[in-house]
Amino acid sequence: MKRLDWCDGASISGFRHCGCDTVTLKIEVELSPVFQTALQSSHVFIELEEDEGTVKGLLRHLSTESGGKINSLLFEEGGDSILSGLMVMVNNRVFTGTALNKQMIRLRDKDKVSLLYFVSGG
Repeated sequence: MKRLDWCDGASISGFRHCGCDTVTLKIEVELSPVFQTALQSSHVFIELEEDEGTVKGLLRHLSTESGGKINSLLFEEGGDSILSGLMVMVNNRVFTGTALNKQMIRLRDKDKVSLLYFVSGG
C-alpha cells in the first residue's frame, strides 16, 4: 500500500496495493512555508510507483494526498498546467512551472524535491 509519511510521525494511507513486480520510488519532498501552512509539515516522504515517477506525477500525488488543499498552489484553476510561479528543485536542478509544462522530468529513487514560489518585490 502506498503511503505518505509526515516527518512528525503522522501518516496518510489509502492508495491501491502495489504488486510484487512494481518498482517503488522513495522521494523526499521539502516544502516552502506556503505549503507548510497547508500540510502542517516541512518535509514529507512519498512512495511513487515508477510509472508515476515524474515531477508532475509527484505534484498530482501531493494534491490528492492533501485532499485537494494544495491544488491551487500547484496547478492552474480547473486544469492540469503547473502554475508558472512554482519553482521545483530536483536535487541540484531547478525548474519553473513554465518549464515543467513543456517537458517531462523523471524522478529516481531517493531524489530530493523542494517546492518553492518565486518572490518578487523589495
